[in-house]
Amino acid sequence: MLTMLIAVQILGAIGGLLVLIAGFVGSKPFITLKPPASALNAAQLTGVFRLLKTYMSWALLLFALGGIFIMAAFIVFMIM
Repeated sequence: MLTMLIAVQILGAIGGLLVLIAGFVGSKPFITLKPPASALNAAQLTGVFRLLKTYMSWALLLFALGGIFIMAAFIVFMIM
């Protein structure tokens, strides 16, 4: 019983950490691109989308892995 509880806590912690990291990875390019009040022209927007593709792919992967860990923790908790 105690082992299952520890497993739930570990799975939930790993999942939460992955989701937190995914949030930072996904928001990093938006923070570092330009100040909020500035406007981007068409060429800059094309470059931004190329840059964001990599970050968004990693963020999506981390969100998915975090969700899997959190779902696994929930399933283990339900079985307990």
